[in-house]
Amino acid sequence: MTETTPSVRPIIENTGATATAAAETLMKTIAMDGNRINIPIDVRQVAERLGLEVQYLLLDTGTDGMIVKEAGRPCKVVVDALAHTHRRRFTLAHEIGHYVQKYQQYALGDEGGEIDYRDERSSKGTEPDERWANGFAAALLMPASAVRQFWAQGMTPEQLAETFNVSQRSMDLRIAKLGLR
Repeated sequence: MTETTPSVRPIIENTGATATAAAETLMKTIAMDGNRINIPIDVRQVAERLGLEVQYLLLDTGTDGMIVKEAGRPCKVVVDALAHTHRRRFTLAHEIGHYVQKYQQYALGDEGGEIDYRDERSSKGTEPDERWANGFAAALLMPASAVRQFWAQGMTPEQLAETFNVSQRSMDLRIAKLGLR
């Protein structure tokens, strides 16, 4: 754990709503004690404050990331080191979503039953767990209140994508999901 990591990792309530889980994750990690949330979201700091180990490694083509739980170790998120910065950020947020949804209840000594990969299946959004993690990642990286605030100030979708450090496609989807366009 880093010096900015709380000694007790926060537990995120998983009510099934991605926006609620993402907002709670932000509040319990980077907005602790009333601290302001800075944009763009420091997604690695979020992961570390949840007690996750983050590694950037060379992964097989078509695999952007994975979450691994080994006995006696904290959950580890591995992200493809060669992916574009926007993809790395979204992948890390996506894997945090899987952690909140399925893995945070594991004790340090437990071992997870599977490795979750962020790959072609997850990008197609055909599986419920992958859709949930994608929705969580979008809400984590592009909090609705912040997107709405900047949109109301007249920022263009291109300016929003740059401000939030996400791809144009991700921002376009978020704007549509929030009913701003």
